Amino acid sequence: MLPLLNAIYAEFTSNGTLLSAFPGGLHREQAPEGTTMPYAVSRVVESKLVYSFNGPYRSQTLVRFSAYAVGHDAAAGLMNTLVAQLDDRLFTLSSGAHVSTTRLDEPTPKLHRHDADGNDVWEWSVSYEYGVKV
Repeated sequence: MLPLLNAIYAEFTSNGTLLSAFPGGLHREQAPEGTTMPYAVSRVVESKLVYSFNGPYRSQTLVRFSAYAVGHDAAAGLMNTLVAQLDDRLFTLSSGAHVSTTRLDEPTPKLHRHDADGNDVWEWSVSYEYGVKV
């Protein structure tokens, strides 16, 4: 699973569209306190092996991406940018072969706290399932 997560991070940090949309970067599990908004977070929700007669054949990893920004519509627009860059995207891995990317749901919003200036902070999230031939 680590080669897949590293490939996702490498794509994010080398993709000009994503870098300009998310100046706060992509973080795993949780952004550090004080991270500049907007930013994105990836969380591994589940990872399982699919077996064939000879043993493990492929892994399926469910990753949930969240975009954090001030304002409902602004965060939604950023999530649309993320989705446009990730839908059906296959990554080159250091080991194994990334064979499928499936978006499992539509982006959904969640209102969080106010930032230091009293603005609404919104999180928009979407889930992807990645198949890797091991």
